[in-house]
Amino acid sequence: MVARYARSSGLSRRGRIALGTAGVLALTGVVSYIGLRQATPTLNATVLGYQASDHSIDVEFQVDNRKSDRAATCTVRARSYSGDEVGRLDVPVAAGNRTQKLSATVKTSSRAITGEVVECRLA
Repeated sequence: MVARYARSSGLSRRGRIALGTAGVLALTGVVSYIGLRQATPTLNATVLGYQASDHSIDVEFQVDNRKSDRAATCTVRARSYSGDEVGRLDVPVAAGNRTQKLSATVKTSSRAITGEVVECRLA
């Protein structure tokens, strides 16, 4: 009779193993994500100025690559008065852990009023 009214001990053995495996996989995923974020440092780019004409825009910018000694690529784009993208160019950044000043001439489909660095990524 005691077995009939006894409380169950919670999860079955199979359930505990499945829950433990899921926990280990989740922890492995979090640690891997953090490790990858630390292994690929972000690059900061600052637009120093730009000069527009009817069919191009010259963008001068600075890239802080002090956290890495790898080469990088920065994407520079031009925008029109309405905010539409009218030009885009990928600019190579030489390897070296330093701050670099760069300039790029982006060809445009119509007159641009602003130039910006969309992103920089390590090669």
